[in-house]
Amino acid sequence: MKRTRVLLVAAFAIGALAWPAASLAGVTTGTGGAPLKGNAQVGPNLALPTLVPGATLGVVTWADATAWHGAAVFKSAGVDYYATDSGTSSDVWATLNMPAGSTLAQVDVYGYSTAAGTLDWDVFDVDGVNSSEAILANGASASGTGIIQTTFSTFNPSGTIAAGHKFEVDLRNSNSTTGVGFSGAVFQYFPPTMTLVPMTPVRVFDSRFSRFGGAINVGASRLVNVKNSIDVTTGADATADAIPAGARAISFTVTVTGTVGSGYVAVLPGITTTVTASTINWSGSGQTLAAGGIVTLGSGAAERQVTLVVGGSAGSGAQVLLDITGYYM
Repeated sequence: MKRTRVLLVAAFAIGALAWPAASLAGVTTGTGGAPLKGNAQVGPNLALPTLVPGATLGVVTWADATAWHGAAVFKSAGVDYYATDSGTSSDVWATLNMPAGSTLAQVDVYGYSTAAGTLDWDVFDVDGVNSSEAILANGASASGTGIIQTTFSTFNPSGTIAAGHKFEVDLRNSNSTTGVGFSGAVFQYFPPTMTLVPMTPVRVFDSRFSRFGGAINVGASRLVNVKNSIDVTTGADATADAIPAGARAISFTVTVTGTVGSGYVAVLPGITTTVTASTINWSGSGQTLAAGGIVTLGSGAAERQVTLVVGGSAGSGAQVLLDITGYYM
């Protein structure tokens, strides 16, 4: 099915709204505000989605006030939504953001109609590698006025998202009625389970070798590609893909040596640089210390990467070594 695309509807992980798994805490059915936006209301007089036990919640919303295919965002009865074009060749779509390996359990899609319009929805598996797509759930529709809802709970060929793929919900106006549009969606999924693959420890980073940039000082960060092991004597690459493609997390040992002042190192996922907890701390100059941990790896352009961030007192720093003891698939 060929789809005309002119705007990407904004998508936000449910964690940003602090909704825990299998809970609709903080979600209301009040009459004020926009559905699935800001205050997490799902709209006037609308039933909340049925919860899937143990599932994690996510939400997508209509994009902020930007015209879609020449049609401005509509506001009616306290509801904001994107109007669809007439006919079946144009659509509004939104990405369901979830980690690769997750299994989609249920999608509740919300639209709005000022007349007795009909909204048709599909859920797609979009293959970003091969530029193709497959329909996971096809042709559900709902009619009426006000906010109208459709629920998907069966997905074919698969409800599990592969690496390099994304799931999208797609809305079409099937009957050329004006004033119908996309308000948002709530989706529920099971995050991927990970299996630890223990391994003989390998070194992937040693700042004492010039190729790795030298000691890391307070306030600085260092992006580390963990896929290749290095020779502990020379620092040269030793084994290509010691950590294989598809690994989603690593168990590691981080060592600091030649410390200056007092400080810490945080080992963070992918290109993340925001520190919420330290991995290892030192309290004075000339120390050598080690600590173990587990960290998720980046994805996409940051695949098999982590970031080392150093903080502490002014002028502090350390040489940092990173060894991997296992990975999670």
